[in-house]
Amino acid sequence: MNFGMLVIRGEDMFKKVTLYTNRLEELKGFYEYQLGFRIVEEDNTSFTLAIGESQLVFKGSEQNAFYHFAFNIPGNQFTLAKSWASSRVTLNRQDGMDEIFYANFNADAFYFQDPAGNVIEFIARRTVDRMGDFTVDSLLNISEVSITTPYVKEIGERLEDMDIPVRGNKGIDSTTLNFLGRDDAFLLLVPPKRLWYFSKQKSETHSLSVELTDGRQIDIAEDGRFLETAPANPISDKLEDMDFSGVALLKRNDTWSTAKGMADRANARPNAIDTRFGIASGCKIFTAVIVCQLVGEGQLSFEAELSELLPEQFPDFPVTIHQLLTHTSGIPDYFDEETMGDFEELWLEQPMYLMKTCSDFLPFFQNKPMMFAPGERFHYNNAGFIALGLVVEKLTGQPFIKAVEERVFVRAEMGDSGFFQLDRLPVQTAFGYIDEEEGAWRTNQYALPIVGGADGGAFVTAHDMARFWERLMDYTLLSKDMTHRLLTSHVSEESGNYGYGVWIKMQDSAVVKYHVMGYDPGVSFHSGYYPNSGSILTVLSNKSKGAFDAMDLIENTLLLTEQT
Repeated sequence: MNFGMLVIRGEDMFKKVTLYTNRLEELKGFYEYQLGFRIVEEDNTSFTLAIGESQLVFKGSEQNAFYHFAFNIPGNQFTLAKSWASSRVTLNRQDGMDEIFYANFNADAFYFQDPAGNVIEFIARRTVDRMGDFTVDSLLNISEVSITTPYVKEIGERLEDMDIPVRGNKGIDSTTLNFLGRDDAFLLLVPPKRLWYFSKQKSETHSLSVELTDGRQIDIAEDGRFLETAPANPISDKLEDMDFSGVALLKRNDTWSTAKGMADRANARPNAIDTRFGIASGCKIFTAVIVCQLVGEGQLSFEAELSELLPEQFPDFPVTIHQLLTHTSGIPDYFDEETMGDFEELWLEQPMYLMKTCSDFLPFFQNKPMMFAPGERFHYNNAGFIALGLVVEKLTGQPFIKAVEERVFVRAEMGDSGFFQLDRLPVQTAFGYIDEEEGAWRTNQYALPIVGGADGGAFVTAHDMARFWERLMDYTLLSKDMTHRLLTSHVSEESGNYGYGVWIKMQDSAVVKYHVMGYDPGVSFHSGYYPNSGSILTVLSNKSKGAFDAMDLIENTLLLTEQT
């Protein structure tokens, strides 16, 4: 991967490094909030950091443990990196200096420690340049990992058998520090009680695991001996095999989440568990919730007709709010998903950058004839939810987006969610990608309305979607009776059962899942609530497909939709 003027040499040796600590929460706060690193996977017992194209995992342990490890950074950003780090931590010093030049490695380095005592090195490779300021996205990969063991010779020979060479011509020396590896990635093999450079810490033997980029595994036991390969994480590994790009979060008694792929391919910024993603039609349930709130407040009736509510816009559409919510109205659609295949064709005559409000969609459908008699059948309809958005605007006196923010996002504590313009995406938001032939790709900025609305286009995080389901199910958003109405199956047909803005999966006449989904160019999304266990699963992807397969994998692996 090109990081600027030059290309990093050789292959990245380290794919994932797993270390142990008895200060898990303290370390998580240090790396996430004090340093600003991105967490790409976490559960109650571990968290995983993105280190460029490598990952660093900390797992909870009862024993105090510390290690030495290093991160590669671009050589031309060394001074910037020191300034960045100095504003967050105290740099370690040696002989009055807080940096050093390693001539043998043609690299500069500085050191600091985390709350667990881990000795962290930023090593700037002078052969690698990258333009711009130093940020966490400047981290290239994991450069060095220490293995402290009384069995230096034995471990060294095992590593050599794995084609990991000793640097230099003297072979393994069991009394001192040994570098094994090539290019800019090394395992540091060292006996116990050696003083780490730029620190007062002496090396100690602790468990660790290293996964190499070619899939080979190095596992060291608590006593420093070599272990057999540890079992793989089946879900995480299969998501990688599927080339999944996005975030999956499962919340039940505990919470597990993982992030894969890139949020920003051009700048090699990885997806993290708190990244925001577009959810396309997945936000129709937000529209349905507001409509139900208005009915509960006495401002609206499910039997009210659109032509009576908005006679100027829809004089010839005698369809009810209930029919609009259940896609049984028969009004013409601006994009008929059953007959039209290319969403981008809509913008040939009307530029997408002009599509900012519900009213902007009216010319696409308001003067077309009805597709069928109201209530005759189910036909998924985006324009029906645009009409509902206009009703919401009339009754609340607010722009639709503002109504969602106040009535859904604030009440459900969805603090990171919103309707963002595609040309003004905020920090920690994934670009949507449209993959084309021969490895080419483009973002979806010119494929979708510039800002979403009542039929789709919100951005959420996986944690915010979990909060939405929780606040829906504990009656914070709606009363118990109105929640029951929203979640009742009003339509049953081949593609499934449908309530108000929500799909319902049945098994033997019992509900096993309430779920929402959304697909747009560069967007795929599924999120579900499983009433038998109270589990919540959300899959967000910044690719046009992938969310369904990931959802299916996790459900089938964990039997989420099986009745208990």
